[in-house]
Amino acid sequence: MNDFINIWHYDGDSAIKRSPELEIVGRSFLLVEREWRTGPFAFADLVWQGMVGNALVYGLAGKDGWRLGIEGPIPDDLATKLPLHRDFGGWIDRVGWKRAAVVFTVVSALVIGAALKVPEWAAPFVPKSWEAKMGDAMVGDLGGRICHTPAGDRALAKLVGALEADPEDLQVMVANIDMVNAAALPGGKVLLFNGLVREAKSADEVAGVLAHEIGHVRERHVMQSLLRQLGLSVLMGGLDGTAGSGINTIVSMGYSREAEREADDWSIAALRRAAIAPDDTAKFFAKLAKAEKAIGGDKENSLIGYISSHPMSAQRRDIFSGSRDKSIDYRPALTADEWAALKSMCKNDKNVKGDGGLFL
Repeated sequence: MNDFINIWHYDGDSAIKRSPELEIVGRSFLLVEREWRTGPFAFADLVWQGMVGNALVYGLAGKDGWRLGIEGPIPDDLATKLPLHRDFGGWIDRVGWKRAAVVFTVVSALVIGAALKVPEWAAPFVPKSWEAKMGDAMVGDLGGRICHTPAGDRALAKLVGALEADPEDLQVMVANIDMVNAAALPGGKVLLFNGLVREAKSADEVAGVLAHEIGHVRERHVMQSLLRQLGLSVLMGGLDGTAGSGINTIVSMGYSREAEREADDWSIAALRRAAIAPDDTAKFFAKLAKAEKAIGGDKENSLIGYISSHPMSAQRRDIFSGSRDKSIDYRPALTADEWAALKSMCKNDKNVKGDGGLFL
């Protein structure tokens, strides 16, 4: 054996530490020290124990206390016969921890990527009847907070009809909730919160926001986002059914940037078809962009709810502003009387319940 190698050995029966030489005999080895000799031992029976100082330490299967320590550069004929060092265990020791780290990184990236994409693949296969039941349950959780007046309902129906050629499967409602926001729910339902309608400067502004939420419905972003954030629990009754919990989940979960762009594209196309100018929608996003800068110090800003679930306001302001087409003869989304009826819908509904702190 190599003169630079140092071997020590305990036989497990005594406390004597020997410094033998190792003689390879096929797939086995002998330990020899002057007139003392032991073995043969099968290399296959050696068990990696770890490092002691600079020594590689092995035990022997079935023999307590048996130890073999090897120090120094190990000759190739011995290195190929010794069992793998199990610093980490299993295949990591076979390939080395650096290669294993690369494998872990790649696999983790693939798993994360798949987790983000699976909801997009799965959402179209969720039966629409399931979505409808979820949406009905969420609206039911609002407990009489949907506003209705004859004139307001007509104005809202006109607005929806202008934006969507086939609105039969849509149900757009104004909820008596004092929050500047809107939400697309499962099952083709869209909520405009009264805080948004009340603070809007025009029906055109509401039209742009509404078209954006309808875009989320048409692209099935709602189910994608629910699946991404809550997994299959949403299909198994995972929303707990307490008042407003489902709506709170929808409002707080947000969408991916890609989904927001798709919904904006849908909104711009809908406004163009309806000959509704995008100017006031662009102004709405300009307000949001200004409010975003003040979030740190102005915690009471009424736009924060919308900002938190609809990012990139400055960019979206520019996109809507740039979508104006000089060749279109734009007209107001609603007449002055219709807009007034929509804006005062919740105020004039004597039967609607108040917000009552439903959203905190």
